This record gives sequence, C-alpha cells and structure tokens, in this order.
Amino acid sequence: MSQIEQRSNEWYEQRLGRFTGSEIHKLMGIKGLGLTGEDYAFSKACELVFGRNEEDSFMSFDMQRGVQYEPLAFECFNRLNEENFIVATECEFFEYDTFAGASPDGIVSDNAVLEIKCPKPETLFELIATNEIDKKYQYQMQMEMLCAEKDKAYFFNYGIWNGREIHHTIVVERDEVIITKIKERIAEALILRDRYVEQIKANLQFNLM
Repeated sequence: MSQIEQRSNEWYEQRLGRFTGSEIHKLMGIKGLGLTGEDYAFSKACELVFGRNEEDSFMSFDMQRGVQYEPLAFECFNRLNEENFIVATECEFFEYDTFAGASPDGIVSDNAVLEIKCPKPETLFELIATNEIDKKYQYQMQMEMLCAEKDKAYFFNYGIWNGREIHHTIVVERDEVIITKIKERIAEALILRDRYVEQIKANLQFNLM
C-alpha cells in the first residue's frame, strides 16, 4: 500500500471529523473536557458538516523544519538501532472505530510506535537536560499505541547543530490508566461532536453545495 503524502488532500480527508493523536491532549483536561475539549469537538463537527477549510494551509517555521528534517531523523533512528535488529518502517493512519485515529511516524519491529520530533535547538537541548516529555506528546503517544495496538513508543528527537546531528531517545511504555482515560474522553467528545452536528444542520440557512 502506497503512503499518503503528509498534508495532502487525502491525508486531511482521513482525519476529517476524527479525534486524532496529535490533538488528543485537547480532550484531557483535569476535570473533564473543559473549554478546550468542547472547542475541539465543535471544530470536528464543523468539519463533518462543512468540510475542511482548504485556505487554512499556513505552515510555521517550526512545521517547515519538521517536514525538512523528519526523513533524516527516520534514517538516523534506523542507523542507531540496526545493530540490535530494531527497524522502523513507515505506516498508514490507524483508525480507532470511525471517529478517531492516529498516525505514528513509524512502526518499530519490537512492537512499538515511533514518534519523531524535530524541535528548535533550545527545545531539544532542554529535553536532553531534563529528560521530560511535554504532556501533549505523552498523550499523543499513548493514543498512537492504543490505535496501533503496540506496547511502547520511541520518542525520538532530532536536530542539526553546526552541521552535526543531535538526537535523543526516550522509550515510553504503554499506560493502560491513561489509555482508559483517553477512551472515556473520546466517548464524551463524540457525544458532544454529534450534538453540535445536529444543531448546525438544524440551523443552516443555506444549502451546502
């Protein structure tokens, strides 16, 4: 099966109306969905009714760096792990029922997912110093493990500094407590999303083309 190009129309269509790994943190408020989770559910409802806003294609400098460096990071990860016969391969979008899903940057041969980040140097240096993963990425990887049915994740950060490759790996184990919470929040958000869809359709004052 051929890979769908990232940020292509097909790539966006796969995610239309679905709660996805990269944004699942928006549902994980301390006391429920919260305003951020409600806003996220509403945005997914709008996608289902109106489709994606094709004019919304802005790519920040950080995003551009990620697109540029990710293939190099992928190669670097495999080069570092080849002696241990650990190999990462590209993968497709993994569905979680019909309303959610996740797309890791790769599937690793030892029953793991690969999540690559190519942050700005200051952020990479801070990660190396602290070994602490941002909460939103922790939730993202747990969502990826849920959808891909894997037991662990490689959090692989990569950058180039003065012509030299810099990389840092943290292995994250599957956490069933977090995954159960993710499932519960998705179920809550799904009810809210579908309610918003009904309200939008009921109040439309023009015909969708």
